[in-house]
Amino acid sequence: MTRIIPPYLQPGDEVAILSPASFPPTENWKQGVAVLESWGLRVRKAPHYLSRHFGLGGTDAERLTDLQQMLDDPQIKAIFPIRGGYGSSRLLDSLDFSGFISNPKWIVGFSDITALLCEVDRLGFASIHGPMPHNFCQSGGESALQNLYTALFEGVLSVSTPAHPLNRLGEAYAEIIGGNLSLLCHLVGSPTFSQTAGKILFLEEIGERLYHVDRMLLQLKRAGMFQNLAGLIVGGFTDCQEASLTIGKTAFELVAEHTSGTSFPIAFDFPAGHIPNNQPLVLGVKTKLLVNTEGVQLTDM
Repeated sequence: MTRIIPPYLQPGDEVAILSPASFPPTENWKQGVAVLESWGLRVRKAPHYLSRHFGLGGTDAERLTDLQQMLDDPQIKAIFPIRGGYGSSRLLDSLDFSGFISNPKWIVGFSDITALLCEVDRLGFASIHGPMPHNFCQSGGESALQNLYTALFEGVLSVSTPAHPLNRLGEAYAEIIGGNLSLLCHLVGSPTFSQTAGKILFLEEIGERLYHVDRMLLQLKRAGMFQNLAGLIVGGFTDCQEASLTIGKTAFELVAEHTSGTSFPIAFDFPAGHIPNNQPLVLGVKTKLLVNTEGVQLTDM
């Protein structure tokens, strides 16, 4: 499938913020809006962007209305969910992407927003796994924010990281796909499930017990998601710890175990995910992954 890359942003473009998953727990999003405005963008706030329905950012109907409106509007050049949390996948079966297909735009996010990124990938469009307004100004994330700007406005992205003892050396030239491990498992067997053969898979996670991580990796393995990969990028597995049911391995060691017997390059501890330095990854765009003894280099082709 030939991927469609949405137009890169320009000063004066209008972008949207909304809450398709959980509600914003703090007012950090205001700093995120200030960042977008400092980039010369005009920020439109969706009608229900601060709504709350239990832990969600409004009812399903409110969140669906907001996202559908921004997908349909040709004046909106990018959509920035304020945060992740939970709830994006509840909207998938009700969304109409015909307006988006006619006028593609960037969708930027991570965590629960993985569901939207995978749906956009299924339709053949590029998107960005990266920081969201809620954590734009998180201490330690300055480099990630600058790289997000460069990716959105200039179409250029290059990230390097030190060597890791579990890395598997090699090169890959392929599209990146993936995101949050829990969400990818959640999508297995659904129309949104992403095909990974010939691609570079990215995985990250937060707050899961290690035996849960083991179980989810086993599910992806049994679903064939590790077969015929071009490469694997393992991001942050933040606060993934042992439970009373111990597993005896770290999250990275579990990834290494479940990918043993394969030959594609693997980059561990890549700076992306639920970490301050959440480097953007352009999904659906041909990328070079180089893993050697000196470290890892990821460059859009």
